[in-house]
Amino acid sequence: MTYDVAGRTGLLEILSWARPHDSAIERAFCREYLDPIPGVVTDAFGNRMLAIGAKPRVVWSCHVDTVAVCGGQQEVGIDGLGIARLCNGKPGMSLGADDGAGVWIMLNMIAAGRPGLYLFHRGEEQGCLGSRWIRRNNPELLTNIDAGIAFDRAGFHDVITHQSFGRTCSDAFAASLASALNDLNRDFRYKPDDTGVFTDTNEYAGIVPECTNLSVGYGGQHGPGETLDVDHCEKLLVAMLKLDASRLVIERDPSIREDERWGWLESYRGHRDDFAEAVADHPWLAARMLEECGVTLDDFLMAVWAEEMDADPGYRAFTAS
Repeated sequence: MTYDVAGRTGLLEILSWARPHDSAIERAFCREYLDPIPGVVTDAFGNRMLAIGAKPRVVWSCHVDTVAVCGGQQEVGIDGLGIARLCNGKPGMSLGADDGAGVWIMLNMIAAGRPGLYLFHRGEEQGCLGSRWIRRNNPELLTNIDAGIAFDRAGFHDVITHQSFGRTCSDAFAASLASALNDLNRDFRYKPDDTGVFTDTNEYAGIVPECTNLSVGYGGQHGPGETLDVDHCEKLLVAMLKLDASRLVIERDPSIREDERWGWLESYRGHRDDFAEAVADHPWLAARMLEECGVTLDDFLMAVWAEEMDADPGYRAFTAS
């Protein structure tokens, strides 16, 4: 069976698949949605890829795995404001707009014949396993690629310039992409943002000049309260079908690491106290990373309460009695 991915019905169908990395349903999803595409290739790790056009210069990136304890089908609904969410969300579940939205956008770009090298990565939620495999085992795939654009960012406005690698794309590239998108839709407010954490394009930053991550409209990722603004996602797809990627500014030299984030990390490595010190030194960044991982303020406060109760001798005596 081959699914029709066009329109909201196709997007909601993709979101109905809860697909943890390396699960049977993830493999079934790839067989149903990706393998029937004419010309698609599967590498030894299971990443799917397709080149459209002669010598493409841009990598379009997403990942097929989602955060879920169990794989299977899940019921998804959409309200009158165009917001998709789980109908019966429970702990251990997520909508999977991270990164079902990216998968949907790329499948529709392929259907429209938009030029580029399309990479559907496996294992992003487990530490960018698929893109790391490509970087280590098949870096030649990225020869002559100028830019890697991932559809895998929460919110509505971000063109990411920095990930865990450090700087992964130039301000000039991010500004040119943001400007091009904003020109294509007057509702957009895209702008360069340096608060990225990581996604698959981070793995390519030492090879590919410009590597970014683009907001696609999801929020509350990795938990049962995750949402997707379908209106924004649809508008972004329309813009991507018109975007002239050849006009984006390519400026960064991937052999030069700017704003290096790994060197100073060594001073914190080795002990739990060092980790706590790092969080104390950079509380805003720690909070942003927790949010990126789907931890809500309520989750955090409940964990704080549980730790305080566990440290209270009276409470421990009461619960042990």
